[in-house]
Amino acid sequence: MKRLLIIPAILSLFLSTVSCSSDDSSGSTTPPADVITTFNAVLAPAPGITSTASGAATFKLNQTKKTFEIIVSYTGLKPTHGHIHGADGAIVFPFPDAAIATSPFTVTGTITDAQIALLTANKYYVNLHTENNPGGEISGTLTKGTTTGGGGSGGGYGY
Repeated sequence: MKRLLIIPAILSLFLSTVSCSSDDSSGSTTPPADVITTFNAVLAPAPGITSTASGAATFKLNQTKKTFEIIVSYTGLKPTHGHIHGADGAIVFPFPDAAIATSPFTVTGTITDAQIALLTANKYYVNLHTENNPGGEISGTLTKGTTTGGGGSGGGYGY
């Protein structure tokens, strides 16, 4: 009877040693990096506007976290308001007036899947308004640039 108990004890000891191996080749991986897509805009006088002002915007979309950061720089104007507009002219993301007082400025926020779809279709533009041009002095369409991260997942939305 004692011999019958020794065999399961040895087998149990062997299996516990194998399962506690320090070799971490069991497929444990680090999570994939966030999927970041960059959009750029060259800001120039809107049609019908006479101005020497110019600018640029870089919009970084974190598709994984549904957040964004936009950095806007400009020269030759003093903006009173600034926004990201949709193709229909509606304000989608307003810039705080205090933020636009100096160039460059940065604004961050959250974004929905519907907004991401319009952004990736190049349907959004940056517009800086001035006292002389309250409808906007310089503007530019955000166009899709590069996408990085994700470990090959591509964000799951085909962006």
